[in-house]
Amino acid sequence: MITGLGIILLQTVFRVHCLRALLCKLWRGINLILSAIFLALRKRINAFGRPPPLIWKSRCAARFDMQRRRPADIIRTIKLHVGFAIGKMVFKLEQPMASSQILQSYGFMFHSLAKKAKLVRWIPPVLDFCLNVDGASKGNPGLCGGGGCIRDKHGTILLAFSNFYGAGNSLIAETRALCDGLRIAHFVGVRLSAIYSDSSTLVHFVQQGKCPSWHTYRWWRSTRDLLQGNVSILSHVFRETNQVADRLANHAIFSMCNEVFWGFNHLPYACRGPLLIDKTGLMNIRLS
Repeated sequence: MITGLGIILLQTVFRVHCLRALLCKLWRGINLILSAIFLALRKRINAFGRPPPLIWKSRCAARFDMQRRRPADIIRTIKLHVGFAIGKMVFKLEQPMASSQILQSYGFMFHSLAKKAKLVRWIPPVLDFCLNVDGASKGNPGLCGGGGCIRDKHGTILLAFSNFYGAGNSLIAETRALCDGLRIAHFVGVRLSAIYSDSSTLVHFVQQGKCPSWHTYRWWRSTRDLLQGNVSILSHVFRETNQVADRLANHAIFSMCNEVFWGFNHLPYACRGPLLIDKTGLMNIRLS
């Protein structure tokens, strides 16, 4: 039979086991808070002071100095520091639903910048022709492709291309698409007065005469030679005004082949709608 001392011992072991399970859940919850908040806000949180490692300090104080703190006090202090840091920040981008639910479940409130609607449209060239190019990468890095189109000042398309590049990142796809577009225009004998790309990184480096990455050097060198120093015709545009080239780049990834389309009737169906919108001068809504 189990004696009274045995019962007390079993109760003590059971309580210790429950306390250990509670501390494990507490530790996992704290890790969830820190991983969801501080890793996402690591660059910004330094401006307001990183909260002290209270968990480690409390553990060391309890182990070496015999100063024990209740878990509720540790959680309260951590929440105070986290709430202060988040309250001082304004998120430029809207947070995902999962992250918002985690923050709200622990009583944290955050502020996001309200998005402003802006009306943008495709700008036709004043003279000659213009070239729109774009690159796409599924996975970045992953399967990538590029596309572009050449149009006149009335929005009538002369030709379009869609090329598959295999494995690569978005910068490689953007650079190769620009290079391919310039090569096709040079081969056909078309004079370009404007070149549009929605890659601000690529446009910046080409205008500065610098190669964005050694992975793209051979296409960047060909692009530089084809431009013949006239980099002023290369401009950055919003993605909403570059939809035709974007659809062509995605078409290349799905078809996995290189194609050239002459005229409107030979374009993929996904490109015809954005092309008509650009040609009629309708506005696109951009949220920023």
